[in-house]
Formats: sequence, C-alpha cells, structure tokens
Amino acid sequence: MNRNFYQLIASIVLFTGITLLAGCGSREVKTPPDKVTVQLKWVHQAQFAGLYMAQEKGYYAEENIKVTLIEGGPGIDTAEQVVTKKADFGVEQADRLIQSAGQGESVTVFAVIYRRNALAFVSLADSRIERPVDLLGRTIAIGLDGKLQLQAMMKRLGLDINDVNLVPYSYDYTPLYNRKVDITTAHSTGGLIRIRRAGRQVNVIWPSDYDVHFYADSLFTSHQMIAENPDLVTRFLRATLRGWREAVEEPKEAVAITLKYAKEGDADLQALMMEASLPLIHTGEDHIGWIQAGVVKEMHQILLEERIIAEPVELDRLFTMQFLGKIYGQQN
Repeated sequence: MNRNFYQLIASIVLFTGITLLAGCGSREVKTPPDKVTVQLKWVHQAQFAGLYMAQEKGYYAEENIKVTLIEGGPGIDTAEQVVTKKADFGVEQADRLIQSAGQGESVTVFAVIYRRNALAFVSLADSRIERPVDLLGRTIAIGLDGKLQLQAMMKRLGLDINDVNLVPYSYDYTPLYNRKVDITTAHSTGGLIRIRRAGRQVNVIWPSDYDVHFYADSLFTSHQMIAENPDLVTRFLRATLRGWREAVEEPKEAVAITLKYAKEGDADLQALMMEASLPLIHTGEDHIGWIQAGVVKEMHQILLEERIIAEPVELDRLFTMQFLGKIYGQQN
C-alpha cells in the first residue's frame, strides 16, 4: 500500500475522533429527578386515581420528578407528616387543614381536587327519614367531620342539634343494620357503596342540598416548600392535574391502574368508587382543582362558630391560587 493510502486512513480516523468529541461536548447533561413523597389521607383506592394515572403514565417523570405515594390510614396526621418533612406533599380535606393552621401548622393548600363533599346522612328506607327535620329525636352515628356539617345544616334550617342524639361512628355500619342507630354518616365514594352492596335500601340526606359546602381532598405542602421551591410545586401540580383530567376522561383505565395499588382488589368496588368520585371532582364549575374564596370563607366561619378553631387563620396564606393560575393560564 502506498503512502497516500495511509495518510487517507489517518485523516478519516482523526476526523471521526474530532466528530465524536464534538458530539460528546454538545450533549446535554440531564438533571437528576427531584425525589418527592406524597402522604395520602387514606389507604390506596380509586379516591386517589389521578395520582396513580400521573405516576403510571409517566407525567411525573416528564416533569423530572420521582414520586413515592405513601398510604394513609387511621391515626396518621397528614399535616404533621408534611410539616415535619416526612412527606413533601399531602392530600387532606380542606376543613382539617384549616384546623391544622389554627393549631399553628405551617401548611398551604394549592389545589382542591374534591370540590364537592362525599359525606351524607344515611338511613334505612323504611325509617322514612328523608329531610333534616326528620332527624329530630333520632340517634345518629357520627364523627367530627359529620358533626360539623350537621351543625351547619341544622343551623341554616333553624333546627336545634340538641334535639338529636349523637353517638360514635362505626365503620362497619352494624349499628344501622341492627337498628341501634337511626342514621349514620357515610361517604358516597365508600361507605354508601358498601351499605348498598350489603343489600340495604336507604334514604340519603346531602348537606350540600342545604347550602353547606365543605371542600374535601386537597393538595397541600409546607410554607417552606412554597417559598423555596415553587417550580417543583408547579411541576408536581401540572402532572397531577393531567393525571386527574385523564382519570375523569378515561375512568375504566383509571380503575385498571388503581388496581395496581389498591389492597382491595375488587374491580367492581373500585369502579363504583371511581363513578361516585367523578361528579365531586369534575363539577362543571371552573377547572379541576380550582379554589373558590367563598367556599373557603364559609368553611372557616363554620369552624369559628363551632369553636373548632379559637382564632381566625390567615386564609390568604393557607390557600393560594398562585400555581393553578399559572398552569391554567399557560393552557389558555
């Protein structure tokens, strides 16, 4: 082989090496994902389908976030978990977060997912208890959340709650079945489904029919997170809302994904939970997650009147539209 051939080979090798080096130099170094934990208010079930959708369909990953969902349950204080940095974000009902703020917890709600409340007062059909006035002289199995809404409803109607006998709530509803109580509180997304699946015909009284509106499952974080990492809050919320929108649009797929998480692997039960959740999330008013100042003020006033909180809390700091406004503004 002649000298020109070797010179040609050397030139090709040199050119290739330079090209590879140039390519390596221009390649963008990917930032490691932000690792966040989310404390749920209850056990894994269709109630949280939007978060599962965002996780499984890669919406968090697209926002460069690695999410761990922490199951909730009895005795777990979601606000405390977030404030003590055991979780970065949490899901909890809005009135409990107002109570937490009243106790000095530094939390901020940045979206309300369940904009209508699932709580109802349930009685057996043959009891003929159909309106709030029919509750007078009756025995109700009730927890704190139900008591607040009962008091608010009766006050609006000029009824005296002292004319009702209140006893502790039972998760298995046997006191209702055995007629030891006349009414029980139950959620349309859970307990009411179980009562009906047990073959019971029931009457249902909804506080919302009497202009009592309590926001339920809400997304929140700490004041510190809002102040120090607002970009992460924006990205987390954008992915979560995307997951919830798809859950609303594709409930069958949402149930299938939920079953990867739920301890109760009953597809029919999870489907009924999902069906009951949809009108509470996608209300036809505003956007999914939107916060109305009037509802917040109403909840706050009820908590004050019932002395659940001793002093007013700073609602402008407890609830923010900063992130919702930014995200939905980007979409318009």
